[in-house]
Parts: sequence; C-alpha cells; structure tokens
Amino acid sequence: MTTEEPSPNDTGQQASAPEMYAPLLTGEPSPTAALAASEQLLFSLMHSMTNAVFWKDRNSCYLGCNQVFSSFAGFDSSLLIGKSDRDMPWADDTEFSSEWFIDWDQAVIETGEPKFGILERLRRADGEERWIETNKVPLRGIGGAVIGVLGTFKDVTERQHAEDELQRTLDDLDGRVVRRTNELTRSNESLRREVEDRIRLQTQERQQREYAETLRDTAAAMSKTFELDEVTEQTLVGVERLISNDLAAVVLADPTGNCELTLYRAGFGYIPKSSDPTERDIDSLTIIESVQDHDEPIIIDRPGYAFGPAGSTMGARMQVADQFVGFLVVESATPNFFTEAHADRLGAMADQAGAALSNSRLARRVSELAATEERQRLARDLHDAVNQTLWTAALTAESLLSDIEPDSALHQRAERLRKLNRGALAEMRSLLLELRPDELSEVALDELIKHLLAALECRRTMDVTIALDPIRLEPSAHIAFYRIAQETLGNVTQHANARTLAVRLVPGPPVELLIADDGAGFDPHAVPGGHLGLQIMSERAEAINAELSLTSAPGQGTTMRLRFDP
Repeated sequence: MTTEEPSPNDTGQQASAPEMYAPLLTGEPSPTAALAASEQLLFSLMHSMTNAVFWKDRNSCYLGCNQVFSSFAGFDSSLLIGKSDRDMPWADDTEFSSEWFIDWDQAVIETGEPKFGILERLRRADGEERWIETNKVPLRGIGGAVIGVLGTFKDVTERQHAEDELQRTLDDLDGRVVRRTNELTRSNESLRREVEDRIRLQTQERQQREYAETLRDTAAAMSKTFELDEVTEQTLVGVERLISNDLAAVVLADPTGNCELTLYRAGFGYIPKSSDPTERDIDSLTIIESVQDHDEPIIIDRPGYAFGPAGSTMGARMQVADQFVGFLVVESATPNFFTEAHADRLGAMADQAGAALSNSRLARRVSELAATEERQRLARDLHDAVNQTLWTAALTAESLLSDIEPDSALHQRAERLRKLNRGALAEMRSLLLELRPDELSEVALDELIKHLLAALECRRTMDVTIALDPIRLEPSAHIAFYRIAQETLGNVTQHANARTLAVRLVPGPPVELLIADDGAGFDPHAVPGGHLGLQIMSERAEAINAELSLTSAPGQGTTMRLRFDP
C-alpha cells in the first residue's frame, strides 16, 4: 500500500502553493482556480491535523479521510473510498465490531444530531488496539439534507490507560476500604458485645450486691427485736425491696395450722376500695393451694383467685425444720411478670423470715412460760405465806367474836375485823386464780362470783342479795361471764356508792347473769373517752355471741344483763 496522496487539481499536475493561492489573495480567481485552491486548502488542513478525520455517505461507506485515519485503517485514502467498517481491521472485534461504528453513524444520520465524546476501542491494521474518542456530526448537502456523516477522533489510549490504572487503583482502594471497614465492623461488633457483656456483668453484680445488702439489712432489722409485729413488718419491707410488686403479703399460721393474713401492702389502686383482703379465704387462694405442698417457691400466671386483680402471682412457704410458719405472697397486675430470679429471691427471704418469725414466736412462748412460772411462784408464796396468815387471822377473829358479849362495844369491832378477814381471803383466792388462769375454768362460775362478792363486801357495806345457780359452760363462755361480772362488780365498788346490790345467775336457757344496784347510775350514751371497761365488756360478749345490755340513768342505779344461749 502507498501513502502518497492524489493531486487535488483536475489536471493531475502538482501546482505550487504560491501559484495556487495567488488568485485567492488577489481577489481575481477563476471558478476553476478557486475550487482547486479551496480543495488544496482543505486537503492541507485535514492532513495537518493530529486527529483522524473521515466522512461517509448515508450507507456508512467511506468517501474520504486524512492521513491519520489512513494509518489506523492501513489503507491509502484513495483505496478507502466505497469501503465500510465491515472492511476495516476492527470489523471482527468482539466488543467494538463494525456494527458498533455503523450504528453510531446511523444514529447521527437519522436524528441529524451530532454525537460527541464516543469512547471506542479501535484495532489498527498492525493489530495494536487503541482507545479513541470520536465526534460525529451530520454531513449536509446544499439543500440542508443529511447526505452523510463527518467524523473525527483522537487517540486517548494513554489517557484511558491512566484512567484504567486510576480505576484499578480506586477499586483496589475501595477493596481495601471495604476490607478495613469489615474488619472495623467486626472489631466494633466484638467491642460492642464485650461492652454489653461487661454492662450485663456489672448489672448482675450490682443486683447481687443489692440483693445481699437487702438480705443483710433485713436480717439485721429482724435480729434487733423478738416482737412478732416488728419482725413481720421488716419481712414485708425486705420483700418489697427485693421484688417489684403490686401487692406483698405475709400469711402466718397458728399452732393448729390455720392461716391468716397478718400484714399486707398494696400499690395505689390495686385493691378496689370495695374489697378487703382480710376477708379473703386464705386457704382457697390459688397460690396458697399450689404452694402448700411445695418446698420451692411457685409462680402462677393468671390465677383464678387472688387478693387483687393479679396477672401473675408468686408464693413461698416459710418453714423451719418441721415447723410450718406461713407463706410469703406477692402479686402483680402484669401477666407473666415474675421470673425464676424473683422466685429465688422470694425463697431466700422466706427462709430468712421463717427463722426470724419462728424465733419471735419462741421468744414470746418463752416469755409467756416465764411469766406463768413467775405467777405460779407468786401464787405458791402467797398461798403458803399471806393466805395462811389471813386464814389464821380469820380464825382468830371468829374465836375472838365468840368470846365477846354481843352487847359489848368490842363486839361490833370484832365483827368488822371478821368481815375484813373474810374479804381479804376472798380477794386472795381471786388473786391466786388470776395468777393461775388455767384454773379459772376449773372453778365453778357461781363460786367465782361468790369470791368477787366476798371481796366487795369487805370494801363496801351494802345489802347484797345473791341467787347463784350452779352452771356448766364451755371455757370461753365461762371466762367471759366471769370477766364481765368482775368488771361490773368493780364498777359498783368504785363508782356506784350503792346501798343494795342484787346478783342472780340463772341456768336458763338462755343462761342469764343479772347484776343490779341502786347507786349513782350514769348516762350510757355519754361515757367519757378513755373509759374502756364498757367497751371491753361488749367485746367479750360479742366474742361468745352473747347479748349484753346496760340499763342506767343518773341517780337511778344500774342494771347489767348478760344472756347467752349455749
């Protein structure tokens, strides 16, 4: 192939540049000369460009090109005319084939719009692949119609390689950033888990410390006293500190095993005002029924029967060795609220509270036994010493009275001495019975009332009418009748200033005790505060389901009537 270019003039003779351009410079060119000069100028311009230039007809067949394009195609420009990209060295490229270039030509020809900056890969005639940036514009005829396409391109291989290298560098950098980001993400995730583990461990440690401190404080508070009420109060405080709840309760069992709500606390609004937890049947509570036969705490969600509207409840049995003490119960309005951790805490508190409450009961029992022993000792001492002395004094007064003439002045004094001794003996017998309360139920009720009357006679001089029938009552009623009689006769002695007194005990039914005096009387509806005698009498009567009535008015005496239907 040759690289020589054909002459631009019609004669085929090469004209010199001055000869060619002279007519154009003088302004007197002939048409033929002007055309030749223009062609020569265009030829020189295209072949002086560093970019490749080519033009095609509407069928994408080449009509011409400059030397730069010819070097790419490997054809002389004269041989290029009539060929298409299908005849070029790049025709069979897998990515940038001949159809690629033809399609771009047709896009420009059909739309009449230029296309700039088309990045393409072109395989030269020597087999080297180069990257080019192509611009294509529509080639128009004299009438303005698109008759082909004019294109230029420049070799941007070095730039593309630089961009590819930059892209590879960026991709490599992106890969490194991604890998580093992943490493940092993994490190952050590991650090986050470590922080969470530490926070969880610290939280658990703090909770365990608070748990231990609460148990310690509760144990210390319980150990400061043996008073059952105070120990129960501290138990409830400990439960509230250890376990969040809407209600906490201490249920204690009596020696027979019967359970009773001893103390409870409830959150605001948890227990309706119309409801009283103390009226609940303790043994029928769902949690009590479940925990009775279990040594471990029990959790029940949505219980059928509870102190309040419980969504979750939990109970623990308090027991020391084989001694059953009672239960600890907590409730929450939230279903599924209590957990195994709560159960462990309640169980620990139940063990601690059970021991403290058992010790409190033992201490109370020891105190009661000590008091009983002391009363029995005093009773023995009084019986062996003072009672014998009073008995001797009474016998002496009886003997002295028999030796004095009835009309003697000393006879009245001896009679007074005899009554005082008899009253003192009666009071001593009552005192001995008080010191031995178990014996009160063993002495007949009429005998007990006679002792009270004998003691009264030694203090007050009055006419006493007695009608006491022997009666056998159950112990609780027996003691209630005696105590009410004791309180009534005490009031007669201290306040009535009566001259006559009538006491009657009728076996019935109903059993009736009547004590009436003609003393100062009082208004039962205007009793001053602080006087608890009448209230205590009423409570004793209610305890045995007896009927107590008091009839009195100022200056009209007082009548007490106690009726009981066994």
